Amino acid sequence: MKQDETLHIKNFIEAINRADNSRQKEMKFDIETIKRVRNALNMLLLRLVDKQINTPNQVQEIELTGGGFKE
Repeated sequence: MKQDETLHIKNFIEAINRADNSRQKEMKFDIETIKRVRNALNMLLLRLVDKQINTPNQVQEIELTGGGFKE
């Protein structure tokens, strides 16, 4: 994943953290910032879904033979 694809999300989170640390009650973002965050989240979610769909199910077989304990 490219750095600039997550940069907007990282900046958004950092802005929220700064506001939280300074105990702000409200935050305002311009529509362009919100659109960039939305687009970045959409891209991440689409890639996650694509990865889940295209990843073959891994099945592990376990064979129980009973052991054969010796006394």
